[in-house]
Amino acid sequence: MASIPKNIKPHEIENVLNKMFSPEWLRDTATKVGFIQRNRKIDPVTFFWVVVLGFGVGMQRTLASLRRAYEAASAETLVPSSFYDRFSNGLVAFLKECLAHGIAELSRHTSLSLSDKLKGFKDLVVSDGSIIRLHDKLAEEFPGARGKAELKIHVATGITSNTKTIAIYSGKTAEVKTMRIGPWVKDNILLFDLGYFKYELFSKIRDNGGYFVSRLKKSANPTIVSVVHSHRDETSDLADKKLKDILPQLKQEVIDVEVEISFKGNASKNKKAKKEDSFEIYNPRGNAPKVKETFRLVGIIDKETKKYHFYLTKISPEKLTAEDVALLYRARWSVELLFKELKSLYKLDVISSGSPAVVESLVLVAMLTLVVSHRLLNHMRLLIPEKSSRFTPLRWAESFYAIAPVIMGRVLKLAGINDDPLQLIIYFMSEGIDPNVNRERLLSPWVKAANSQGLITNS
Repeated sequence: MASIPKNIKPHEIENVLNKMFSPEWLRDTATKVGFIQRNRKIDPVTFFWVVVLGFGVGMQRTLASLRRAYEAASAETLVPSSFYDRFSNGLVAFLKECLAHGIAELSRHTSLSLSDKLKGFKDLVVSDGSIIRLHDKLAEEFPGARGKAELKIHVATGITSNTKTIAIYSGKTAEVKTMRIGPWVKDNILLFDLGYFKYELFSKIRDNGGYFVSRLKKSANPTIVSVVHSHRDETSDLADKKLKDILPQLKQEVIDVEVEISFKGNASKNKKAKKEDSFEIYNPRGNAPKVKETFRLVGIIDKETKKYHFYLTKISPEKLTAEDVALLYRARWSVELLFKELKSLYKLDVISSGSPAVVESLVLVAMLTLVVSHRLLNHMRLLIPEKSSRFTPLRWAESFYAIAPVIMGRVLKLAGINDDPLQLIIYFMSEGIDPNVNRERLLSPWVKAANSQGLITNS
């Protein structure tokens, strides 16, 4: 058994989550948004923790399994329709409020900070999107790019600040259209994959005081303006040459140059966002004057393939070397782990319903599970700072997932929702008995109920 540090108190985990989502806040919010209109059997506190934490290992988040989990936790017998009807626009509104509140709480409890190499920067922000296949009935609401109905989830997450932006789009929406840039990027480093590659996007980040690192598209052919740092003499005469023209002659392991790119001007349109001024990149039509920009291009040769990996950035060589730029880009993998956690553990990609409200609710529930998991991860890192780096994201996610139903039970108990002594009996009487009274059963002609003389009781 692991030794427990003296600073750790009993019920640490339950206390953290009950402070994050207090019973009072959950009930007030459920009433405010219309999820709970009058006092009924379904308690919003129990309902919230059941849908967020009440899944079993290896189970899909089906409405039937969630209803059973609610009955087991609340000792209430529910008609299936009364539970399923809760997955409505009112629940979507409630879960959106919960997600916004949870992200705000998460950002107030940070457990990581940037290293000295990134001194002067605010945070690393990693963005990516993921596609979820949906029921064909939802093709009109969520038209797909490859399948009939698809949903695209865009996530931008701050590595140290825990800030998260989560948005849902139709599957055919291009990644670059999901990225909103505004004053919030100032002093942040944004990491992108090629789905977000667009010169206008990079220009807007720079205009707002931000930084970025992106892989260079294979089709890109910028003009080299100057050599930033010459690793060998071969790079001294590259000025005014196109990258693809000189690439076959390059042999050095590292290339570090300034390049000039051009794109159509007026390629962004200011739009009013809900909470702050921002704009969305889009492809305009019509003729527009060309704009020229200068960026830094770093190339690192792959020792196995002998081919270059090129990275475009606005971070100066005084802040990061070429090798550090390439190494920094690897941090983008953290968002891949995040989607792996959502899909492989929280079943984000297994949604079979044809109801838009059910689909959106289950997506929001998976996101809330992620936020709750990361809040506890940060808390454990703060409790045991000497072992903070060893709490790796994927191992943590698997550990959290395995014990989530136990956490749910303890959170509800601390919230004053105590176990009913007859809770299990009530549950099995509800779920274990076939509701079809007159149905013929296989063994009915051959067996009958035994008397209860051998029943063990506490009397």
